[in-house]
Amino acid sequence: MRGMACVIAASALMLGGCATHHAMAPAASGLSRAEFLGPTKAAMLEKSLTDGDIATTLDADVRAKLPTSIAVAKLNFDYACASLQTIDAEELKGWEKVAAEQSLITGIQPLSGLAMKPAQTETRYSTGVTLYGLRTAAAKQKCELLLVYVQADTQVENWNHAAVLYWTGVGLLIVPGTELEHKTVMQAILVDTRTGTILGTATGDSHLKRTTPAAYAGIEQENLAKRAPEESLKDLQTAGRKLLSQVVASAHAAR
Repeated sequence: MRGMACVIAASALMLGGCATHHAMAPAASGLSRAEFLGPTKAAMLEKSLTDGDIATTLDADVRAKLPTSIAVAKLNFDYACASLQTIDAEELKGWEKVAAEQSLITGIQPLSGLAMKPAQTETRYSTGVTLYGLRTAAAKQKCELLLVYVQADTQVENWNHAAVLYWTGVGLLIVPGTELEHKTVMQAILVDTRTGTILGTATGDSHLKRTTPAAYAGIEQENLAKRAPEESLKDLQTAGRKLLSQVVASAHAAR
């Protein structure tokens, strides 16, 4: 019994003196990956573009050809490869509401993987979706505009000083000694399908926190992992609504 008491006392001292704090890693955006543009083309452009070429690109007056529907693609990045994700009905309904506010946008069309052919990159083991491939698929679906977005998540779990009571056993059930965080960032680009010009960008994010007893940490982390993307998507669609309005207004003014 004395040995058990010593173990418990030692555990209490250890827990009491070492509340943890792990910083949350930044949610990385897959759109920054060069492979999305195609490794070979990206490298060639980087080497060959002169100041004059950049100036010409900046001076180009690219405006969306309206009316049109918008092709929407949600991507997932795994290492160097981008893959097309299925957009569920609820998510698609949100984008349809955004598009419905513009009279010159006739609807939303989720890009179908059936219209795409995976692009072989120059890396030995990877094949993946490229922006060119998405534009080609959007053109097949007769969409002058292409909206591409990605989701990045990060989470962290820490103990606060109340976790010293976890050694009691019952403390695992009633003491809020575990601190959870979950952050979701979504980034989107609106692309002119014909030219590949990026007409604008939009970002949405959500950062949720929760303090809970250790026994319920898994359940609470699952709840945060569900709620954060939902809130981030709403934020992205709010930003996307503003971006689309600006693009449509610009195209309408040029008619």
